[in-house]
Amino acid sequence: MKNSLFALLSSSLLILSFPYTGSFTPFIFIGLFPLLLLRQELIRSEKKPWMYAIWYYIVFLIWNIGTTWWVANASLSGGIFAFTINALLMTIVFGFWSILDRKMNTRYSFFMLIPIWILFEFSHQRWDLSWPWLTFGNYFSVRTGWVQWYEWTGTLGGSAWILLVNLLIYRLYNVYRVVAKRNQYIITILSILIVPIVVSQILQVLAIPTLQPKPLNAVVVQPNIDPYEEKFAVSATNEGFVDSILSLANTCITPQTDLVLAPETALPLSFLEDRFETFTFSQNLLQQVQKWPKANLLIGASTVKLFNQKKSVASTPIPGEQRWYESYNSTLLLTKSNPPQFVHKSKLVPGVELIPFSKYLPFLSSIAIENGGTSGTLGIEDEPMIMTLSQRDNDPSKHSHIEANKVVIAPIICYESIYGDFVRKQVQKGAQILCIVTNDGWWGDTPGYKQHFSFARLRAIETRRWVLRSANTGTSGSIDPSGKIIQKTPYWTKTAFTQTVQLRSDKTFYATYGDWVAGLSVSWVFISFSIFLQHLSKKTRKLQQ
Repeated sequence: MKNSLFALLSSSLLILSFPYTGSFTPFIFIGLFPLLLLRQELIRSEKKPWMYAIWYYIVFLIWNIGTTWWVANASLSGGIFAFTINALLMTIVFGFWSILDRKMNTRYSFFMLIPIWILFEFSHQRWDLSWPWLTFGNYFSVRTGWVQWYEWTGTLGGSAWILLVNLLIYRLYNVYRVVAKRNQYIITILSILIVPIVVSQILQVLAIPTLQPKPLNAVVVQPNIDPYEEKFAVSATNEGFVDSILSLANTCITPQTDLVLAPETALPLSFLEDRFETFTFSQNLLQQVQKWPKANLLIGASTVKLFNQKKSVASTPIPGEQRWYESYNSTLLLTKSNPPQFVHKSKLVPGVELIPFSKYLPFLSSIAIENGGTSGTLGIEDEPMIMTLSQRDNDPSKHSHIEANKVVIAPIICYESIYGDFVRKQVQKGAQILCIVTNDGWWGDTPGYKQHFSFARLRAIETRRWVLRSANTGTSGSIDPSGKIIQKTPYWTKTAFTQTVQLRSDKTFYATYGDWVAGLSVSWVFISFSIFLQHLSKKTRKLQQ
């Protein structure tokens, strides 16, 4: 009975503290405490190792389902796979730490949960089954005033904060009757809780520099096309979608507009990139861009490229020809003076856009989940990419000629926006603004699209960049470099809005050095193992004597 209570309490606290499944953020600082008590009870009752695993798995499975149940709205089988596998991975990591702590049996080995879990979160963003939605650092996306120091640490810093406080509270529970130790732990816990928040408040004031960098005027479009009923219907045409998007944009366009942002797969019907200008819809887009006083267009599209030889696991042979094609989820930038620029999505959704491990097991491609008109593995960019456009000043009273200034954009497609390291590499390459295009309508009116929007606030803080976010369905909006939401559209609404943002070229510590917290964790684990092995060697020699 006690074990069940601890398991239910821990998973409930983890769910209730997560953004938009409760958003009671302070609960996360005690969310793992009942799980640690559960472990303590299992050790005391001398349960078999497989019993430990079952109880841990129950906690993590309930947590996964309770926070991301909406995934099943897009694909029931995909949702079940995500819940069960992610919970299993968490069980393995937590179980590994539990065994290691018991074997080493030192006060320092207990705290090794911090580096081990951080290395799990770091690795979980870098393989085919990547699903970092439940990274602990994401919990503060609705409390950005607490974590302005993410500009130094990224979300892994938030994960370390949560783990440390939970472990200290557990220690406080076990020494509570010892007055000296109790007071020591209380002071330590309060300091670790309060100091980061105070520092964060100071950084929030400093997030916007006093010298305002050059502005960019943007129009963000939310066409609100049903992804199930309209977007990929038999009667659907790119021409029709273009008309809808341009009509919305033109309600907001002014002579000062520099950029129009339209959502992911706003052009959902695939077309060949090298023949782009031959299509009717493309002519409509190009003509409209030329008519706008100085605005450029960044829009999402489904695209295809042809190859004379197999390029990657995403390459599909064309029947009867010695050629291959690859499909992409892309962003397309149209300017007045430069050729069309295409950037392909790099971080693919497992099961929908990527068949995990198909590079090594090609037969897996045959069991692809169909979604959005494509199946199998999509092609990707080899590294994070940026785009450039010219920002023109057409005021002749200021200049004797039209002045063109380069603006560097980070095109971020949907799922990529939850990867801090991916986005910071775009900033490292010179991106001055983050432009997210997405289509969050697959999940319906659930916490999913709200959480997705919320995580974008962390990318703003990590890089100190403005974020413009265009969603086909879901929530579009603008976020300033402190993570503050400036504008936010209602759900399931056809609309457009204008936003003036400041372009920045300075780089934060995190944008420059990345996930150094993971590197520190590797060192911690390595040193701890070395100390343990030395201790074990000395113990063995004594027994031999």
